[in-house]
Amino acid sequence: MSQLAIVAAASLENGNLVVSILEDQIRDATVAYRLRDEINSLIDQQKPANIVLDLAKVKFIGSVGFLAFLGVRRHLGGGRIVLCNVADAVRDVFAVCRLIATGANTSAPFEIANDTAAALAQL
Repeated sequence: MSQLAIVAAASLENGNLVVSILEDQIRDATVAYRLRDEINSLIDQQKPANIVLDLAKVKFIGSVGFLAFLGVRRHLGGGRIVLCNVADAVRDVFAVCRLIATGANTSAPFEIANDTAAALAQL
């Protein structure tokens, strides 16, 4: 694991923070908690209404990774978090864990969109 940043803040658009995750696998606690801490730090600095998380590079998320995402959810408070550019395998795990809305489950902590533009439009 490198000591480089795990996330890159792409922009603050209309009060919505767009964050790209640079890691391809979030499978151990060190990476997961650095991810959470970096995004929470951006929340503290930027004070966004909502967040778009671009997962284009992420190919695998382990259970500890979901804890990191839920930690960001808790830190943001009342705002919305939309995940975009999510690989099918990652999307399936989010759905099985009921972390994104599906047909039967309409209440979930995260929303999903195809890409960044669609995520911003959704907000």
